[in-house]
Amino acid sequence: MSERFISNKKENFVTRCLKGIGYWFLGNFMCFFICSSTALFMRRFMFIRLFIAFCTLVVTLGLYFNWAHYAAKRDKNVVKFHGMEYDRYMPLKMAIAAPIFSYIMLIVLYLSKSGVLPDLFNYYLLLNMWLRPFVTLFTGEFVIDAISWLGVIGITFMVLLQPLTIAVTYILTYNDIDVTKIIFYKKQ
Repeated sequence: MSERFISNKKENFVTRCLKGIGYWFLGNFMCFFICSSTALFMRRFMFIRLFIAFCTLVVTLGLYFNWAHYAAKRDKNVVKFHGMEYDRYMPLKMAIAAPIFSYIMLIVLYLSKSGVLPDLFNYYLLLNMWLRPFVTLFTGEFVIDAISWLGVIGITFMVLLQPLTIAVTYILTYNDIDVTKIIFYKKQ
């Protein structure tokens, strides 16, 4: 997308955070649709489970990538052409704000696994639909006792991919680093 399509006004931080949370809801809705439409096949075929897990990961992280990419382009445009000050903490702020519900639910998952809260794992997976195909790769039951502490750590890693995607995308886009060109068209 050309620079002329990017707005020349600084975006309100609350509006930007609400957009990120909106992407979280949109990603969960899309993953819910993917998982519910393929639920019958996911029980029988391991390849389908892997494929659906990959699809939900791409949908979720792709939405965050898109959001961070265009936010960085907008910020670069405002700083470069309109003389506004660059907020160097913006990637961190965005990485914390957008997947905030995932962080809260991760804390609930840890409390549920340690026995402080009752078994809320099924609700956790309902609200983090993009993780459901990954869990089905290892267990068919959606109760907290069916998943080990190592599995909870694996879920934590998956959740932390969200802020990592947001921060890295924002930083690379803002600094005009095109990873595709670096990988495929190495400087000679």
